[in-house]
Amino acid sequence: MEELGANANPQVEVATDAAGNTVVRIGGDLDISGIEALEARVAPVLARHPSKLIVDAAGLRFADSSAIALWVRWATIVDDFELRDPSPLLRRVVTAMGLGEKLAVTP
Repeated sequence: MEELGANANPQVEVATDAAGNTVVRIGGDLDISGIEALEARVAPVLARHPSKLIVDAAGLRFADSSAIALWVRWATIVDDFELRDPSPLLRRVVTAMGLGEKLAVTP
């Protein structure tokens, strides 16, 4: 994974899985200081209008509300969005915000 900026900690990898889905793997800590770089990195993928976008959050240690807001924006752009393997805390926050279904949180 590559770092998204000199001061940002999150790492990101954009790949295509065996089913042809776009997968964005995010690791480290994701807060407002890393959102702009992440958004720029994923913009070309979204411009191709993928039918499904999977955000693999298994490697995320921390995500603030700006990360959740970004995922909600992405979920409105693509037909099928999945937030995969969030931490138990992130899962609880997303669910408490009423976004579990919109972000299609999966184990």
